[in-house]
Amino acid sequence: MDESVLEAIANFMDKNKVSYRWQKGDIFAINNRLVMHSRNSYTGPRRVYAAMFGDTVKSTVGDEAINPNASPMPSYKLHDPIAFGCWKLQDAENAVYNAIKCGYRRIDSACDYGNEKATGAAIKRAISEGLCTRSELFITTKLWNTYHQPEYVPLALEKSLQDLGLDYVDEYLIHFPISMEFVPFDKKYPPEWTNVEGKMVVVPNDINKTWRAMESLVEIGKVHHIGLSNFNCQHIRQVLSIARIRPTTLQIECHPRLSQGKIIRFAREEGMVVTVFSPMGATSYISLNMATKNEVLFDNKVVLGIAQKHQKSPGQIMLRWAIQRNTFPICKSNNIGRMRENRGLFDFYLTSDDMEQIHSLNQNKRYNDPGVFCEASFGTFCPIYE
Repeated sequence: MDESVLEAIANFMDKNKVSYRWQKGDIFAINNRLVMHSRNSYTGPRRVYAAMFGDTVKSTVGDEAINPNASPMPSYKLHDPIAFGCWKLQDAENAVYNAIKCGYRRIDSACDYGNEKATGAAIKRAISEGLCTRSELFITTKLWNTYHQPEYVPLALEKSLQDLGLDYVDEYLIHFPISMEFVPFDKKYPPEWTNVEGKMVVVPNDINKTWRAMESLVEIGKVHHIGLSNFNCQHIRQVLSIARIRPTTLQIECHPRLSQGKIIRFAREEGMVVTVFSPMGATSYISLNMATKNEVLFDNKVVLGIAQKHQKSPGQIMLRWAIQRNTFPICKSNNIGRMRENRGLFDFYLTSDDMEQIHSLNQNKRYNDPGVFCEASFGTFCPIYE
């Protein structure tokens, strides 16, 4: 190689170098396609040196094929690969506070969960006690179905910000690709799936206009990242076709019974981070009569066998499976011991055989399916995945 080329590479590396002070538990994810590294053998203490360039967006040719006016993908700072979820928490304030105390820095909330005030109180308490700073936290919340009309999007965010006691959220997602009749905040909040008369009313709406309103929240600094939840591939394509600010995240249900390989690949090829809820399967849905006890994966022979092999719990195996698929799992618990256990994922590694065994459990079994529970509970047939 010509000396001038090597000199140019060295100058580039010197201008773009980053010095980072490592702390216990930190994770460095390297995209091998964007890294220059040595393959020489070595002995002695292992050290990591990497010269990185570019970003996580697909090639510009691919972007232009979808939308030539899209802005570059905003940088997505990963504070913590494991999120703590607020859905169905029994005592949200203490649970979220204890989660932060146990080391969680990503908190997954939503207007629909009905506990954003308690979540906000927990965040305030943790910060006031010096457990963390606001900048160390990554807070996600979501736009509910009744607020999809563009004029309601900023109002819905403002309500969440007030309840959370925050000036901004790190991430705001469209919760479902389902637009429902607006329910005034002072009449019913959170509105959940029905209006004030107790009826679920789906209304016509251009989701692209909803996305435009989401983009405006980024532009005024109230939101750092915007994304999608429970969207299928075609829903995502529709948003990408008009996006000035591309979605940074897709959040979906995913567990060994629902491996979701195609949509995960699609989202990642479009430069999106994939966050997965219900990573342990049926457990959260039994009390809602959406799953049965015999579907629980904690007792599955394959999962138990791998857990015994690695001397880990079944839950840790399923969370580790999610991590090794380059997805970020959302876990939740009211038990402090379980909170700590769910973070103990980085002192072991699942083999390719382990991964294949868990993959073999896939049945495309979806528990959180509006096409099923909306008709059963509210009398409205509302499929979104077909």
